[in-house]
Amino acid sequence: MLTSLIVFVIGSVIAGLGVGLTLNGTLRVISAATSAKARSEVFSAAYVISYTALSVPSLAAGLLARSWGLEDTAHLYIAFVAVLSVIAAAHAGRPQAHKGTGDGRSATSAAGSPHHARHEQTSC
Repeated sequence: MLTSLIVFVIGSVIAGLGVGLTLNGTLRVISAATSAKARSEVFSAAYVISYTALSVPSLAAGLLARSWGLEDTAHLYIAFVAVLSVIAAAHAGRPQAHKGTGDGRSATSAAGSPHHARHEQTSC
């Protein structure tokens, strides 16, 4: 029993660190890539997507457990999370192409600059 509790606590800490670091990185990228005017809308959308992504699989597993049984549903859920993890790891390992702004700067470094803000005001 104690071994199960230790594994549960260690797994919870690792999962919490992963979610926290991912959310922190996501919010930093959003902050750097969006203008102050649009930032609140983009942050709101990111939170809605994040909470939906965390809740829908759990709700679906709860509904499937009634007809498939808890053990089969758990195996399916673990396989689903494993596939998503492999896809995410493969995507994270790929080199990212930086979009240019036409003036030699990356889109991320140009975000928030006076040139970037002026361009946003004129393009409707």
